[in-house]
Amino acid sequence: MSDRRRLDDKALTMGDKVFSQTKSNDVTSLFPPMVQAGELTFLAQDARGPDGSLGNERNAVGQARRTLENVRALLRTAGQDLNNLVCLMVFLTDYNDVGEVARVLDSYFPELQRSYPASCFVGAMALDGGCLVRMDAVATSSLDRAQINVPGVPYAPGSRCHGVRVGDLFFLSGVDAGGPGGSASGSGGMGVQTGAVLDRIEVILKNQGLSLSDIFRTFMFMPDLSIRAAYGEARRRKYQGFFRLEEFPANSGIGVKSVGQNLLLRSVAIATRDRTKAVVSSDKVRLSPGSFSQSYRVGKWLFIAGQDAITFDRKTRAVGDLVGQTEASLMDIKYIVEAGGGTLDDVVKTTVYLTAGQDYSHFATAYQSFFKTHRRAAMMPSGLVVDVKELAPQCLVEIDAVARL
Repeated sequence: MSDRRRLDDKALTMGDKVFSQTKSNDVTSLFPPMVQAGELTFLAQDARGPDGSLGNERNAVGQARRTLENVRALLRTAGQDLNNLVCLMVFLTDYNDVGEVARVLDSYFPELQRSYPASCFVGAMALDGGCLVRMDAVATSSLDRAQINVPGVPYAPGSRCHGVRVGDLFFLSGVDAGGPGGSASGSGGMGVQTGAVLDRIEVILKNQGLSLSDIFRTFMFMPDLSIRAAYGEARRRKYQGFFRLEEFPANSGIGVKSVGQNLLLRSVAIATRDRTKAVVSSDKVRLSPGSFSQSYRVGKWLFIAGQDAITFDRKTRAVGDLVGQTEASLMDIKYIVEAGGGTLDDVVKTTVYLTAGQDYSHFATAYQSFFKTHRRAAMMPSGLVVDVKELAPQCLVEIDAVARL
């Protein structure tokens, strides 16, 4: 499957959303290269050129440079540049490339203490088109932004800051339990590492006048989901006093290839100082009190937790059927957006996690067909697909989303 787009395409404006259009009629071309919504811009890129080829870029360093050039070219069509980036998720098929790829980023963001975006590096099982590197980015047109650096809190490998504030939103970099320089010796088991991660996030938030209760969206990347119970127990223990069970942050728990030697967890959090943030739930979608909320609304933004094929009675629908599970996941997203007063037309970004080895064409057909059936707008949301190690039991796909209501 190819989700590459030409960088010189025109744009389609719908309300306060601007979609970069594609000229491709390829059924597997699912995602526009960029969507602007309000003050945020969502885009995902790799090293492929307009013809879909990697050219001579066959190593992670060369692909990282080419990817950043593609990101820069897209942002310039929106009157922005790399300095407008506030959040960067970097997927690597070989996590050992993190150091070299981080040094490439350093060359593009020489003012490390000012312009570097919040970042997180994760090892993926595979990426589309034989790519070794893929970047999922958020940029902003807002001038009300500032980098976050907190003395005494180690940076995760590849990160050069602890986060970036944009208005009332705080995008944090990935946080793990490793020591300075990414050392993971003595990091302990999953329960210990989860506690350490949340303690560090709490320190970062306190530096900004916030607390754990101001988090509304988290992403938890783990190389071994079999010990997730210890993670869940430690998380619930830490969240006591900050959240009611039905108000835990919207979450995605993804089993990935690697987050570093001896590290069992890397977490990304988004927080806000907007006291009007609120849980949004649909009675048509299962609730998971003490684990995660379906979604949180912050101003006009709706951040939706990863949705999969798990039913109300904790069984998995359409076992072994990628098409059926894709439709089930998207239907839950539809119900949640509608519970927030919107429609699928308001969805501006999705992230799709597929367990490795699935037939992309089956997913692509189901995904595109669902949006064509339930979305009035011709343009699809921005987004990307990542092959991961593991999801919830018997689940082949998990999809999360961001909507601008």
